[in-house]
Amino acid sequence: MSKKVVLLQGGLGAERDVSLATGRAFAQALDELNYDYVIVEADANLPSALEKAKPDVALLALHGKYAEDGIVQGICEYLKIPYSGSGVLASSLCMDKVFSKAVLQQQGVLVASQQVLDMRYQSLDDFKLELEAPVVVKPSREGSSVGITICKTSEDVLPAIKEAAKYDYHVMIETFIPGFEVTVPILAGKALTPIEIRPKEGFYDYKNKYTKGNTEYLLPPSLPEPWIAHCQEVALKVSQICRLKTYGRIDFRVDPNGKPYVLEINTLPGCTETSLVPQSAKHDGIPFSEFVKILVDSASLDYQGVQ
Repeated sequence: MSKKVVLLQGGLGAERDVSLATGRAFAQALDELNYDYVIVEADANLPSALEKAKPDVALLALHGKYAEDGIVQGICEYLKIPYSGSGVLASSLCMDKVFSKAVLQQQGVLVASQQVLDMRYQSLDDFKLELEAPVVVKPSREGSSVGITICKTSEDVLPAIKEAAKYDYHVMIETFIPGFEVTVPILAGKALTPIEIRPKEGFYDYKNKYTKGNTEYLLPPSLPEPWIAHCQEVALKVSQICRLKTYGRIDFRVDPNGKPYVLEINTLPGCTETSLVPQSAKHDGIPFSEFVKILVDSASLDYQGVQ
């Protein structure tokens, strides 16, 4: 008997449009797989809509705030609806770059040097930059490079803080790591072939991520094989430390000596057919429809099987 799937899409955050694109791709795959499914908007009426739908599983085509941060996962847990992707703790931890990087650093994983601000209490009048430029300023809890600025000089930092603070009162300033940008998709406990990311101009911001032709993707990367293998090894370690389930994507800056520094952990990465995780899966012999079937079949609850 086929599972009844509720496809959750949309959401309340800045990545709503990305979510809708993932939702359309998931819906096409569910049609090809002949699943019985309904599409539900992840808005303020989500709990009642889920109760009405009575699904066997929830397929999360969601990204960013109120979605990738444990909130929707918590609703599904409370309603006992198994859902795709990582659980409440992993989702919340990985969404918060300040806490996730503190955990990774404790476990010996390389992350950039940081200065963290809480804009509820920090006055910019007496702000002092503790790191040497260039630095990267970003909101702690946001995705798709929303609110991020690369500051080449210390004079650029204050405007960048104000921009990041539009999206989160926790603002992170990090030392910029020169080198290469590489992402490692994780699927079913394995590190897939990494992808090297080369924006044609600037850095890998929201515009370059979602504007066709703005970025070159190398699959596999142009880096030496030992560097690539080490990125995969570290990505698996990160996924285990942070308790990712089924799939995710670990983003790195690889310095000129081949050392990978974790940028962020994506527990619900973009999943159109041309997104990075599905492209890597396809390269490794897993077509998109099979990828989606893995997500549906592995849907689970944090407390599944225990009292």
